[in-house]
Amino acid sequence: MMVAYRKWVKILHEGIHAAERFCDSKFMSSSVMRTISDLRIEFGTLLADIGLINLRKSKTEERRKENLDVWFSDRTQPFNMYSQEPEVVKAVLCVGLCPNIAEGLVNRLAKPEKQTQRYAVWHDGRREVHIHPTSINKTCKAFQYPFLVFLEKVESKKIVNLRDTTIVSPFSILLFGGSVDVQHHSGSVTIDGWLKLAAPAQTAVLFKELQLTLHSILKDLIRNPEKSGIVHNEVVKSMVHLLIQEGKTATRMN
Repeated sequence: MMVAYRKWVKILHEGIHAAERFCDSKFMSSSVMRTISDLRIEFGTLLADIGLINLRKSKTEERRKENLDVWFSDRTQPFNMYSQEPEVVKAVLCVGLCPNIAEGLVNRLAKPEKQTQRYAVWHDGRREVHIHPTSINKTCKAFQYPFLVFLEKVESKKIVNLRDTTIVSPFSILLFGGSVDVQHHSGSVTIDGWLKLAAPAQTAVLFKELQLTLHSILKDLIRNPEKSGIVHNEVVKSMVHLLIQEGKTATRMN
């Protein structure tokens, strides 16, 4: 969706009709894309109002929608430092949508032929769920990871479907999926009380400490928003590095 939005913004410069034709060719809604653009500006403005990001202040330049859109798209701004890294963007979605997490169910006795697999059935910690038929992920032949986050559930004919889904990585789950309970003897970790991942105790403890440290950093940032250089924080940079390297490793294996 992020890639589609960027292409839509680029084509929008050619005119509204060109943007509408692009949406029609990709089975997307022009009104939805405009709504995303408006919400993006609204969210960025709120972050600026509370001091978490710095907007350019000028007496001669009003906060017009066009100016804000250009400003928020500026890749040289600190808040856009990792905007081109899919692994980081997906991790942010994991933060925002948690605890809406589901795990792909497979026959664990069967050895997969490839690192990527297709999951027809998912589990959200309480029951069996499915990806909504209208979702792009429904027709995906294979997934890089067996975890996804979702925006909402829709129940129809006793089947629970998940809408607006995004596949997320194990590192994202470990860092942002909820409380971390390390089982030292079994070499596993339980996330948010139900989701189990295999992980050496030393690795699991490291991620738990990173999670706690990040919470402390964010609390301090909320108390002192003027200290908004979080992207340069060494702990945050370490987390970003882990996420990016995980993505590269998974790509090589597939």
